[in-house]
Amino acid sequence: MSPSLQTTIALAIVFFVAVAFAWSWWQKRHKPGCGGGCGCAGTKKKALRHK
Repeated sequence: MSPSLQTTIALAIVFFVAVAFAWSWWQKRHKPGCGGGCGCAGTKKKALRHK
């Protein structure tokens, strides 16, 4: 396997892992509260928005 091919594969793996971490962070950031019936701040905000 040539060094340039190894470099390309390694960079592709690093890119996809970075995108996966960024996607995970983005999804967690846009879901305040647990979304259940526990009465946390996120649930109350959602209820107020829908009134």
